[in-house]
This record gives sequence, structure tokens and C-alpha cells, in this order.
Amino acid sequence: MPTFRRSFRLVCSPADEPIVEAMLRAQGYAFEADPFFAPARRLTAEPMPLGSSLAAFFGLLYIQDRASMLPPLALNPEPGAAVLDMCASPGSKTGQLAGLVGAQGLVLGNEPSPPRLSTLRRNLAVSGLANVITCCYPGEELPMASASWDFIQLDPPCSGWGTVERHPKVRDIWKDDKTTPLIRLQRALLTEAERLLRPGGSLVYSTCTTNDEENEAHIRFARDELGLLPEALPDLPGFTLEAPRQGCEGVWRLEPRPGDTQGFFVARLRKAPGRTAPGTPTGCPHYETVPDARLLAEGVDPALLPGPVGVFNGNLHVLPRSGLGLLPAGLRWQGLYMGKVARNGDLHLSPRLRQDGPGPTLDLEGKQGLSTLAALVQGRSVTAAELPPARGGTHVLLRWNGLKLGRATLKKTRLLWAER
Repeated sequence: MPTFRRSFRLVCSPADEPIVEAMLRAQGYAFEADPFFAPARRLTAEPMPLGSSLAAFFGLLYIQDRASMLPPLALNPEPGAAVLDMCASPGSKTGQLAGLVGAQGLVLGNEPSPPRLSTLRRNLAVSGLANVITCCYPGEELPMASASWDFIQLDPPCSGWGTVERHPKVRDIWKDDKTTPLIRLQRALLTEAERLLRPGGSLVYSTCTTNDEENEAHIRFARDELGLLPEALPDLPGFTLEAPRQGCEGVWRLEPRPGDTQGFFVARLRKAPGRTAPGTPTGCPHYETVPDARLLAEGVDPALLPGPVGVFNGNLHVLPRSGLGLLPAGLRWQGLYMGKVARNGDLHLSPRLRQDGPGPTLDLEGKQGLSTLAALVQGRSVTAAELPPARGGTHVLLRWNGLKLGRATLKKTRLLWAER
């Protein structure tokens, strides 16, 4: 059986991609570009699991099947857009959408399952995606105004037949009438997505199954019963597409290909233009915010954040201004985790913050710098005698070859990486 070629995408600005690639190569990884998506890469040598690389630790890459990267590309939101991801965990497509809409855009990732919501939030925190917020509601009953989103990503729970290479028994587990509850849920989610979609807006429906009843049957339902208009997707370089089923031309359908990619289905739908229904009042319940002066004292420039930092039960979260102006006041949501407030009132900011500020910086280079970083992330302290004198607890911005990575804690002349 062919060895499955692992795929990943870079999570950084295009200008920083060569530095992340250099970090990976310095640790022995080899890879090649994938033509369908500029940040996508395919491994050709993996001396140790990619998830244990320094680039993965610092959230500079996300391990993701290449077919799983297709739905956000089909949706194709413009920079600055607001996107709803209705079933978001573990966050692979949510994070990809965040990169597409950019710092001025917003992605709301909804995840109905609390345990899976924790996974989603953890993955987003590692990547430092401040333009993503999350909530936890049943996807088929979202407490949001009708016709309030221009872009919706719906990747619902499915039978997963397309993952057969990695999960050989998946077709035996999900067969016959066992898929009936899934099909019912998928149809309910599609119906809710139509309600939330603004006239003229775009919806992408995708699954990692090859089951027609979970794919093409739903597209016909969306067209015939919900009035959504299927849109033909463009040619797709680097993939072998299956012939479309009659009446569902223009979708992307992939069968599992051993050693290459999993099976997947992607379709784009548009809501017919028309008059937008009145929305509900937006805003956010009263919350305490951290004064700018306190953030500056901790080495974070608040001007570089997409919104204020709110205090919620002792936890700190970024509140993107675009979310404050878009979402209903009664919706409970959470922005990027920023740290905690100690009982004595001190701020303990997350080391994952990469924003510049007035604090000290440690610039590391080459393989020696990577050795220093490896020691830090393994829980060892390292000497930082070259830093200017600073009081205990000061945060130091770490850079490698100019790339911002996170913030270590300086205690006298010793550096520590402390997640808690």
C-alpha cells in the first residue's frame, strides 16, 4: 500500500513563509509546494512527526489533508469579510478562513459539542488567530438574525467514507440506515444556513464522505426546496475529480486515492438577490476591559490588537470590534485567549502572544537559535544574559531570524516558557 503523503499549510504571512520553511528544513523536514493553494505543502521527508516540530509548536503550520483545504477556497471570501463556520471543530477550515479574510475580517466558529469546542479554541490559541471568535450552539438553531451573513461554511458531521485509507472500517460502521440520523441533521443544518444567508450571499456545503445521500441529494434539496442556486466551481489543479452526478454539475467530488488524498465533496450555493430582512440589535453585554496602559506595561501594544481585551471570570480575551458590531447582544461568544488575571490583580498574559510592544526582545538565529528554542519548549530554562536588566516576570518577545514566535518569561537572567 502506498505511503500516505502528509499535507500541511503554513500559518503566517506570505512574507514570513520562507522563514518558516527554513525552520522546518533546519530540523530535517523536506516538502514541496502544492499548486492548488499557495500556503499548502506536501511532505517528502519527515525525520520525526511533523506535529513535534518547532514550527508546529509555535502555531506556524497546521497539519491538514489537502482535500480538507478545498471548502474555504470554494467559498473564497474577500479580505475583510465576515464568515460563519457552522460546525467548526477542530478548526482546520476555521483557521484557513481566518487567513483568507485577513486581520480586518472576522470568522465566527460555532461548535455544538463542548469537548470539541475546547479542541477548537486550543488550536486557534496556538495559531494566535485574533480575528476568530467562537460560540457553542446547536448548528440547526443558531440565535442569530435571519439574512445576517454574506459567507457561510457548512461542513457538517458525516459518515466519513472518504477517510477509508486511514479508517478502514468506516464504511462498516456507517452503513445502511445508520446514516439516517446524519442525513436528517445535515438537512436541518442546510435549512438553517439558508435562513442565515443574506440575499446574494454564498454558502459552501462540504463533507469528507462519498455517500450520494449525504452529498448530491442535499444539493438537490437546497435547490428545489430551499431555493438556493448551485454555482459551478472552477477547475482544480493538482486533483483528479470524479465525474459529476446528473443535475449536480460544477461540484468538486473526489474519491479516496491511496497515498494521495482522502475522498471529499464540495459544492457552492448562492442565495438569490432580494430584499434583506430587518436584523436584530447588535452589541455585547457589559464587560470590563484591560486599560491600554496595563497592556503596554506587559509589553503588548494594544494598537496592534483587533479590539479591546475583556475580562471574563478572571480570563482575558480579545474582543474584535467587527464582532462587537455584528453579533446579537444575547449571543455568548469568546475571542482569542490572552491570559489570566491573578488574585492580586496582576496580568499573566499568554506566551502565545506575538504582538510587538515596548518590552525586551530576544533575537535568535540559525541552528543555535533553534537549540535554544527547543530547550525552552521542553521546559528547560536558558540563560538570557544578553538582555537588558528587567524585573522578574517580564515577558520577552522571542524571534527566530526575525520571525515573531511568542513571549518567554524573564526571571533575572533566566528565560522560561510557561503556558500557565
